[in-house]
Amino acid sequence: MLDYHIHITRLPHPENISSILVERGYRANIIACTPKEWVETVAILPIWKDFATPCFGIHPMEGLFPQKKLPHLYELLENHPKAFVGECGLDKRFPGYELGSFQEKSFILQAKLALEFKRPLMIHCVGDYRRILSILEDIGYPQEDSPIIFHRFGGDKETVIRGLQLNAIFSLHANSRKKASTRDAIPLIPKSSLRFETDADESFVPKFFKESSPTASAIADKLIEELSKIQF
Repeated sequence: MLDYHIHITRLPHPENISSILVERGYRANIIACTPKEWVETVAILPIWKDFATPCFGIHPMEGLFPQKKLPHLYELLENHPKAFVGECGLDKRFPGYELGSFQEKSFILQAKLALEFKRPLMIHCVGDYRRILSILEDIGYPQEDSPIIFHRFGGDKETVIRGLQLNAIFSLHANSRKKASTRDAIPLIPKSSLRFETDADESFVPKFFKESSPTASAIADKLIEELSKIQF
């Protein structure tokens, strides 16, 4: 069981949840998309051993990539040779989404970093998938060692067709089936390019639990249940 995108450090009791999930054979890509989360993720990686891959980047809601943090990101990628770059991308709900604005600049910086380190690129897109694809094409994708990953995929058939030309992986969330255009596109994705994710973060507990402080075991059980529902 592989959760392709989870914000484990945003959940309550992340150390305890991690231990329980590892005991149950749960594997995960652990997303750290702020400098604070980079540090928190590194701290819990020993619990996961070989069961997790860290992903280090800056989310578009965080604004312009903080240049003073770039040496830290280089260090993380050097120290964790299997780490992905991201989650990064474009999100029309937040400032800086306009053409040429700081979301785009931050995304390009991280996409180029993934090419430099020959790492997968974890992409967040709320808005224009075609714009994302064009940016990637312009800076030299596809590259065999740097696949792109559309996390919580919500694109259409054209996105799938163009994405596959860039060696894309499509990570599906429960919400990926809400839009008719995405439902129609999913059958075009080869099974080898499909992944599944909970995208669990600080909203996970309020969404699924009436009580305010569920146990780590209960949260782990719910993560496993939700991921099982998505896979097919």
